[in-house]
Amino acid sequence: MAEREPRSRPDFSSYKTDESIDSRSRAPESLPYTTAASEFIYGYSSVLAAVKADRRKFYNLYIHTRGANRDGLLDDRSLFKNVASITKEVGDEYMRALDKASSGRPHNGVVLEASPLACPPITELKSESVASAFFSVAVDHQSAEDVIVNGKQEQYSYKSAGWRHPLVLYVDGVLDEGNLGAIARSAYFLGVDAIITPTRQVAPWSHIALKASAGAAEAVPVFKVREPADFLGKSSRNGWRIYASDAVPPAQQPSGTSESDDDGASNVMYTFAKSVKRLPVDHCPVDNHPTILMMGAEATGLKNSLLNLAHYKVGIRHGRDVDEIGVDSLNVSVAASLLCYEMLKKPSEATKSEDALF
Repeated sequence: MAEREPRSRPDFSSYKTDESIDSRSRAPESLPYTTAASEFIYGYSSVLAAVKADRRKFYNLYIHTRGANRDGLLDDRSLFKNVASITKEVGDEYMRALDKASSGRPHNGVVLEASPLACPPITELKSESVASAFFSVAVDHQSAEDVIVNGKQEQYSYKSAGWRHPLVLYVDGVLDEGNLGAIARSAYFLGVDAIITPTRQVAPWSHIALKASAGAAEAVPVFKVREPADFLGKSSRNGWRIYASDAVPPAQQPSGTSESDDDGASNVMYTFAKSVKRLPVDHCPVDNHPTILMMGAEATGLKNSLLNLAHYKVGIRHGRDVDEIGVDSLNVSVAASLLCYEMLKKPSEATKSEDALF
């Protein structure tokens, strides 16, 4: 077998600008903005995800000499061609500017100036098809400037695997950007098909959230809504079913004294929203209908106005007596991970529920 020639690293020399990069010149105190809306994405994983997703417009890529040795971004020529003409390799004289662009957080010597994350405003979730593996949305009014960033796309593909309806995560009241990013990371990893947040009373999709998502927010569709109740009502009328994350009442917690307390299936419990009547233990939301999972604020959960719009409630039973030290809930990002994992599990034919849920 013929011996493979070693792959050479892309040549940066033609992309350097002596007067701006030369270490003998005075480096800027901060990185310049190409547009008023520009954002700085920092950290190797986040930048690599943005380049791979290719959903933004890229303006400048700054790579410190120590960052230039990282595999992937520079060695993969199919990726490198997207940013080759804007790449600048910089030295220690740029460290202050890079640190400022990342607000002092670790950037691994890699900072990308790009357009904002696309986050189209929508008014409702519309039709969906398992066979064709798509779902559609109604896009709200946007300014001409916002259209440039967000576009007007109304139909999105998803991986139905030939059996499941889409699962969309609606996150309301989560104010910690790290939690929002962690939710996006888990949602993307587990296969959630989109994330929606309100325009008010929620953490922004800032550089902190994007870093916490490890780049996942670049790849999963992200939407925003101005009127959550109106959005949920319209989506419901279009056939989407809403599950509200809520605490399991103490009366339904396992006592640990009887085998009957354990259904042998999962510690995730589904109930009807207006009663304590439980759904079958093998219930699989996405096997039955297009699904919205609502997650609420870190401390207070979902507002009553949103809980009242849910068709079902879903909660995670405690694994021990919470009276021991008073820990009675999970971090919202952890709870979202567990619920999404359970809701996306394909039911076996042997245990598949016969019940039709409307």
